[in-house]
Amino acid sequence: MKTLVVALLIACATLVVAGLWRDPDERLFDFKTYYCAANVYEMGQNPYRVENLRAFGGNPRLLGFYYPLSALHLFRPIARLDYPVAHRLWLALKVAALAALFLVWKRWFLPGTGWPVLLAAGLFAFDAATLWDLGVGNITVFEQLCLWTGFAFLLRARTTVFVVCVVLASAAKLLPAAFLLLLFTPALRSRANTLRFAAGVLAVALMTFLPFAADRVYLSDFLRGLVGQHPPLEFNPSLLGVVDELRLHRGTAFLGTGWPRWVLVAVYYAALIAVSRRLLRWAADPASPARTILAGAWLYALVAPRLIIYSYMVAIVPLLGLLLPALRQSKAGEWAVVAAVSVTGLQTLPWKFVSDATPLILLWGAWLALVVMEKTGRLTEASS
Repeated sequence: MKTLVVALLIACATLVVAGLWRDPDERLFDFKTYYCAANVYEMGQNPYRVENLRAFGGNPRLLGFYYPLSALHLFRPIARLDYPVAHRLWLALKVAALAALFLVWKRWFLPGTGWPVLLAAGLFAFDAATLWDLGVGNITVFEQLCLWTGFAFLLRARTTVFVVCVVLASAAKLLPAAFLLLLFTPALRSRANTLRFAAGVLAVALMTFLPFAADRVYLSDFLRGLVGQHPPLEFNPSLLGVVDELRLHRGTAFLGTGWPRWVLVAVYYAALIAVSRRLLRWAADPASPARTILAGAWLYALVAPRLIIYSYMVAIVPLLGLLLPALRQSKAGEWAVVAAVSVTGLQTLPWKFVSDATPLILLWGAWLALVVMEKTGRLTEASS
C-alpha cells in the first residue's frame, strides 16, 4: 500500500512537470523574469526597470527583477540559450534539486517519517508550496537545498560549511542570512562561531553590494525594489501581506504608511515572543541540535515580513519533525488529520481573507499547539 501511495504521488508530480515542460511560453514566469533581466543587462540596459524586461520579453505581464546583481550573474550562462532550451534546462535542474532536497530531508531530519507522508506533505503542504515553486520557476528549491544541506552540516558541528551554505542560500533573497543567528544558540555559542557569524554577514554584504561598484547607477533601483514590494496576500501569506490586505480592503488605511504599520509589526513580534518563551527554551536544548534547527526554521517562517507561498517550503520539515511526534502522544492527532483534509473547505467562506491567509493560519495554529503541548508536558523530542 505504501509503495502504491508513493507511486501515485510521484505520478502527480511527474504530470505537473510534464505540463511545464510542454508549455515553455506560458509557464515559469519567475524564470522568464530572470532570463529577460540577464539579457537586458547584457545589452547594457537597466535590469531593474520592469519596462525593459517587458520590452525584451514581449510580455506586458512580466514582473520586476528584485535580486542583487550577483544573483543576476548566475543566470547569465543559461540566458545565452534560446528561451525554450533555457526553460527546459532550468526545469530539469529544479527537478534534480528537489529530488536531492527530499533525500536531505529524509536522511538527516525525518528518518522516522515514511516516504508517503514526506512526499504528500513535501508536495502539497501550505497551498502546495513546492509545486508552486516548480510552476513559477522561482529559485526557492535551490535556496532550500543550500539551507538544509547547511543544516545537515550543522548537525555534525561543521559550522564553517554551514556558514558557506547559508551565504549561498542568501545570494538572491538575502533574508535566509538570518539563519546565521543559529550560531548564537546555547549549543553553538563561542568566540569562534561569533567570528564565523561576522564573516558570514560580511560575505553576504559584499556579495550583495560589491557588484554595484561597477554599476552604481543600478543600486538605487535595486534598493527601491527591495523595500517597495507589496505582493498581495493571495501570494504572500505573511505578516506584511496581512497588514497590506487590511490596509487595501478592510477599511484600515492608516495601517499602510508610517508608524502605525510598524507598531503593528512590533506588537506581532512581542506577542510571538510572549507566547513562545517556554517553547523557545525547550527548542534551544543543547542536547537536541535537530530540534533547535527545526524550531528555528519554523520561527523564521512566522517572523519573515514577506513569505511568498513557495517559500513556505522552509516550514514543511519543521511541521513534520516537531508536530507529528508530539501528536503521536496526543489525542489531538485525529483532529490534525481532520484539519489537514478540510483546508480547501476554507475557500468556500465568504471572507476571502481567511482562505488567502491559510498557510499563515495553519503555521500559527500548529505553533500554538506546540506551545500548549510543551506547557502540559506532552511534547516529545523531535525526530533527528
